[in-house]
Amino acid sequence: MSRPLRIALAAVALWYAAVACTGSTGGTATPAPAGVPPVTVAAGRSIAITEQGPVPRHLIAGPGDDISWRNDTPSDQRVTMVDGTESGLIKPGESFTRRFPTSGTFAYEIGPDGAQGLVEINLPEPTWS
Repeated sequence: MSRPLRIALAAVALWYAAVACTGSTGGTATPAPAGVPPVTVAAGRSIAITEQGPVPRHLIAGPGDDISWRNDTPSDQRVTMVDGTESGLIKPGESFTRRFPTSGTFAYEIGPDGAQGLVEINLPEPTWS
C-alpha cells in the first residue's frame, strides 16, 4: 500500500475517532478534513462500486454482518482492505462478500483508481429494561 494511501486512511480514522468523542451521531453527510474525500454515512450491507467510487463511501453495520461490494462499472474491479484482504477480480455485475465478525473501522480501496471507503462495524446499542 502506498504511503499517501496510508496517510489518508490514518487521517480518516483519526477524524472518525474525534467525531465519536464529540458525540456526533454521524447520521448525515459530514465535511471531512482537508485532503480527505467527503463521506456519506449509511446503514446497510451492500456497497456499489461505481465509476465515481464506492456508494456509500462509509457503511455502518454490526458484528457478524456480511458486507458485499457489487461491481456496477463496465470494467473488472478489485477491493483491497488495509489488512491485506483482497477480493480478487470482480467482473462487471458480480459481487465480493466479506464477513466482519468484530467491531472496528476497516478501510479499503478499490482499484485501479484507488477510490477509498470505510466499513464501520459497531456493537449494537444496549437496551435497558
